[in-house]
Amino acid sequence: MRLSLDSQDPTPKFQQLIDQIQRHIASGTLYPGARLPSVRQLAKTLAMNPMTVSRSYQQLADEGWLERLPGVGMQVSETMRPAEPEQRLHYVEGALAHFIQAASEAGYSKSETMALIMTHWERYSADQALE
Repeated sequence: MRLSLDSQDPTPKFQQLIDQIQRHIASGTLYPGARLPSVRQLAKTLAMNPMTVSRSYQQLADEGWLERLPGVGMQVSETMRPAEPEQRLHYVEGALAHFIQAASEAGYSKSETMALIMTHWERYSADQALE
């Protein structure tokens, strides 16, 4: 699971973290029973306040995405299943609209934008294979 925070994104850090974990669960990258990093470990990795990570985890637990197991930590709820393809669109639609707007404002044509996506998709896929 790859998590990162975007300092340029006006979305609060705790919400960025929540959104990313939900996307990983919806896509099946995080499966039922998968353990998440401890609050301290994730806070250190993302260079954020442990209370912010704890708040994100708690909200996800309150909404049924995660469950806290005594002595084990947080894990994906056993009732969570990957979303159907049309439901997954919800998790990328906002970012996609923002990207299209930014590309258009920067003067990219539709074909240039698609080429840019494909180039970065290939790089991302190669980086993921190395991890």
